[in-house]
Amino acid sequence: MQEIREDHVALFLDEQGIEQIHVNPAHNIPLPENADEFDGLLIYGGLQSANDGPPERPYIDDELKWLENWLADGRPTLGICLGAQLIAKTLGATVGPHSEGIREIGFHKINPTNNAGDFLPETAHFYQWHGEGFTLPDNCELLAQGEQFPNQAFRYRNNTYAIQFHPEVSRPVMKEWLSEAGDLLSAKGAHSAEQQLEDESRYGEKMGNWCRNFVANWIKTW
Repeated sequence: MQEIREDHVALFLDEQGIEQIHVNPAHNIPLPENADEFDGLLIYGGLQSANDGPPERPYIDDELKWLENWLADGRPTLGICLGAQLIAKTLGATVGPHSEGIREIGFHKINPTNNAGDFLPETAHFYQWHGEGFTLPDNCELLAQGEQFPNQAFRYRNNTYAIQFHPEVSRPVMKEWLSEAGDLLSAKGAHSAEQQLEDESRYGEKMGNWCRNFVANWIKTW
């Protein structure tokens, strides 16, 4: 039995009795050979870029090729941060850094678009940790927008979602990130650790509830 992560998505799936198989090509845990064994795909974030590749990170190309086949079959998919960028790139969009070198690290206001519907009924604050964003792929609906990185969430078909922000981050996960990657807080646009923890106390519970509700609706498409 694999250890369950402490983020809101993994904990919710575990509560629902949904088995989670974790793979990580970056750590020599290979991608599945038979996609038919799985009902849905969740792609988490990471410090890598969707534009990385050989020789340092050849597994990124492998992930993009695997994802292309998965999406071509119309299978349910959820990508968060880097996961969203991988989906966007697979669908023909461009992934790249902010023109002014800004990183979004901390809680930021996210606004629904006219297409958002139940996905995001009203403006809310969500946790961010990224330095790149994506353009909107063709044949996709933009669901949420932000100030620094305009494209924050989109839907492809009716069962694939790409989300730039991190609704899954619980307070324990946030503390882990702040400990392991605190050097990035010196980047342009990054909020201090103190502000992030304070904002988590203000927005974290609502964000976690939103995340669980969203995932509950997403798994209905499986």
